[in-house]
Amino acid sequence: MLDEGRRERTVRFGVAFDVPQAMRDAVAALPDEVTARRAAEELANTDGSGVAVLFDGAQTIALVPAWSGQALYWAVKDGVLLLSTSARSIAKEIGTAVSRNFLASFLVDGLPLGVASRIAPWDGVQALAPFEALRVDRNLTGRDFKARPIQIPPVFERPGESEEDVDNAVAALRQALFEATFRWCERGGPISCDVSGGVDSAANAYLLRALHVHFDATHASSSSQYNLDDMWAKRIVNDVGAPAAFYPAIGSTGLTYDASVPFPNGYIPETPPMWCDSEGYAQALADRPRPAGVQFTGLGGDELFAPLPAMEWSLAHQAPLRAPCLAVRYCLNRRLPLRRGIPSIASKIEYGRWIDRSMRELASKGSTSKDDLSWSGEFAYPSYLSGEAKELLHAPFDAGSLQPMNRDRTVHQVLESLLGQAAIIRQVNDMLGRGRTTWASIFVDPGVVRAALALPLKMRRHPFLNKPMLYRAMRGLMPREIFARATKGEYSQDSYETLYARRKHLVGDLADGAVADLGLIDREALKTKLSMQALSSEFLFELKRLVAAERWIRSVR
Repeated sequence: MLDEGRRERTVRFGVAFDVPQAMRDAVAALPDEVTARRAAEELANTDGSGVAVLFDGAQTIALVPAWSGQALYWAVKDGVLLLSTSARSIAKEIGTAVSRNFLASFLVDGLPLGVASRIAPWDGVQALAPFEALRVDRNLTGRDFKARPIQIPPVFERPGESEEDVDNAVAALRQALFEATFRWCERGGPISCDVSGGVDSAANAYLLRALHVHFDATHASSSSQYNLDDMWAKRIVNDVGAPAAFYPAIGSTGLTYDASVPFPNGYIPETPPMWCDSEGYAQALADRPRPAGVQFTGLGGDELFAPLPAMEWSLAHQAPLRAPCLAVRYCLNRRLPLRRGIPSIASKIEYGRWIDRSMRELASKGSTSKDDLSWSGEFAYPSYLSGEAKELLHAPFDAGSLQPMNRDRTVHQVLESLLGQAAIIRQVNDMLGRGRTTWASIFVDPGVVRAALALPLKMRRHPFLNKPMLYRAMRGLMPREIFARATKGEYSQDSYETLYARRKHLVGDLADGAVADLGLIDREALKTKLSMQALSSEFLFELKRLVAAERWIRSVR
């Protein structure tokens, strides 16, 4: 292992464990008479940091817990297997360059996690997806060993439908929320909580109040007069009685469209960060004279509790007898022709086949078909991508053999989205924590995720309330009015203001930048787009990825 710090070795029921100290409690909590495969499945569904290696005499399994926000990278040098959560560390060891395949795939917004997470940022380095482990033969240093990825998807209890089952599941979710909050608080030190004005961050504040924890509230303002988040944040802060600090608008401090600024504290992220719109706000929190020991955020709440695109598909396949009625209602509600909507709901295409078909469709048409009920959303080549980059966009593995993280498409989408949020939290902590402040979200806690997914999917919808599952769990702790908000915070004006402030610099930064030097973008197409008076929201997302890639590659070259 490279860059792994202090480790602990133990043997339980014939299985040898070599794990970071952060995983010690997770190993101790494993069931009796556990096999290496079963232990790997249990550890993968935790949030400990670092690489765990398990050996039972017949097989060796290496993995990184999925909820840590890290990934497992590996390579072979002189017959020795190198394992690390840092692809850059392995790249230095084997002497290799940034992967153009990785950068080309990163520039495609919406590329499924099943593809993106398996493409390493450096040539010669292999990447494993979340809930995937590496199986090798008995001798880690033998020259004839074989290594292959194995998928270890999480298992969740099937939700019960009776009133008693639902009540018990709601109580379990409430308990999981309290336990996750308390675990972060018992670390000691000052506590602060972001109160954005939305439901999820408000839930954090009311949970802290219910636990009688003293905390400070923080809020990043909006520059739009039509955004009601500021008003709701003040109401929530007044209701919980917490001292509050209000920070400038995110649009005035974000670095979304600035490729020239170096990453703070000498930190170089493993992959380009996609949260730079909040970087100025996060930096201000880290630079407080008396920084918090834990900073609570609402990241992951939308993914865990809100309706997701594939819900109609899931509901129809859970109740086949009601599927025809659900299909017709779906088409009517969305004004879709029956010939389009019904095949989407009836589709049983496997995840691997869907990935393979989508990548072929991307290569031939430049975009995939829009189908809200498929495994993931549509994706397309960005308008500035060069022909050379398009040739690089292929999956370096057998896509057809891939398995989903869950057979239910909605649950799979929940997990994909939450794992993305966990990776963001990890990056924020690595970049700005500096051993003082830990950014945390209870909504990516494995226990909370498990409890939320034990509730029926239909509970994600309510005619008058946002996130009714969370409302049921927080009933009596948090005002109903917060869940009944008719509007959601809108920050597109902040994005446009940030872009227009940097627009004159972007041509030089990007069209003549490091990504362009690698032959991945069409310089003239990009210049034409940037010269247009009005820019589409789709182009904003394309541009965010290009700026993130440019900023990242400047730091690693």
